[in-house]
Amino acid sequence: MSVDAVLARGRRAALALMRDTCVIERADGDPVLNEETGQLEQQWTTMYTGRCRVKSSGRAGQGAGRETGWGEREVTLHQYTAVLPWDTPQIIAREDRLIVTSSQDTWLIGRPLEVVDLSLGGLTTARRLLLEDKEG
Repeated sequence: MSVDAVLARGRRAALALMRDTCVIERADGDPVLNEETGQLEQQWTTMYTGRCRVKSSGRAGQGAGRETGWGEREVTLHQYTAVLPWDTPQIIAREDRLIVTSSQDTWLIGRPLEVVDLSLGGLTTARRLLLEDKEG
């Protein structure tokens, strides 16, 4: 069996595991002040919509998060890995945000996760993104 055949089989298997859907967005310009609420609001441009699989990069209670200052508060940054189809266009970058739009794990839905790193490689079965949850 050739390497290409093995990769094709692995990519089909990886795609079969992607049972969530997500949107990946990029900040569009500077935040704008909402006069009614007094809050800064960021506009976003959609970069990707489609299948994905999001999983924790650690185990709760066992060092899965790290404490850090974010803005004016202390937060615990939890890390996740998003798996996207191998043929996802090369448009995703650090600081984009991923939001799960459907999942069997309802705790994931709607939670903004920031892209902090991208995995590259010619012999991989899927695109992998390292994400951080800065909301808690």
